[in-house]
Amino acid sequence: MRPRQWPKNLLVFGAPAAAGVLFDPGVLTDATLAFVAFTLAASGTYLINDAIDAPQDRHHPVKRHRPVAAGHISIRWARRIGAAAMLLSLAPAMAIGSLAFLISLGSYIALTVSYSLWLKQIVVVDLVAVALGFAVRAVAGGHAVQVPLSRWFVMVAFFGALFLVAGKRYGETQRLGDAAIAHRATLESYAGFYHQHVMTLASGVTMIGYGLWAFQHGSPSQAWFLASYLFLVVVLLRFALLVHSGASDDPVEIVWTDRPLRVLVIIWLALVLAGVELG
Repeated sequence: MRPRQWPKNLLVFGAPAAAGVLFDPGVLTDATLAFVAFTLAASGTYLINDAIDAPQDRHHPVKRHRPVAAGHISIRWARRIGAAAMLLSLAPAMAIGSLAFLISLGSYIALTVSYSLWLKQIVVVDLVAVALGFAVRAVAGGHAVQVPLSRWFVMVAFFGALFLVAGKRYGETQRLGDAAIAHRATLESYAGFYHQHVMTLASGVTMIGYGLWAFQHGSPSQAWFLASYLFLVVVLLRFALLVHSGASDDPVEIVWTDRPLRVLVIIWLALVLAGVELG
């Protein structure tokens, strides 16, 4: 169920935080329920994915130790527990009482299961599908607390995620070498520079979208957003450096293990919250 990956679901707090309403009465409760719903749903899809990918995961130096790939949990039980977790995710979703959020959660489950079954076998679509999974989380957070979503916010969520996904795929090719294709067939179709090109494109659009969102805020928050803009640039540059140096092929692991990057991310988030609150 990959608890180390659960921080990805913190994206549901993004929209209410960006709107400056996260700590309003009832909002934090609904956002937390959204986090629980996506954590259950994601855990379920991880189990389904591992049941499907067990043969390929055995070619990966890290993933071969996952319980299903290692044979500690049967494929049948992984599927059963995964289906149960996805079903349980509907309980907190229903408690929120937002049809839009429920649709977002259902879309995430459908997208992720479809990715495990066949989308990951389609070149380029595999990158877009994973990035959409991140974006859906961010959009769902807005629906959970009924906050209007800025088009720039959605742009940053999607292209920021695409940047991370491309970095992950590049890291896999570097880490696995000749075994990369056996682990993920689509890697055979990507030229060596392709993931770097996607990272460059995605980071550029992310910065444009973030700038358009941040600078629509007036004084006195303008200085805070300007500082946050600069720190976001450094965060992206630091992440790209770590990926190209072969630090890891897992973005979450990179953040957890690299102290400078963690500090940069924390400072960036603090500056964003300061700008939102003062605005």
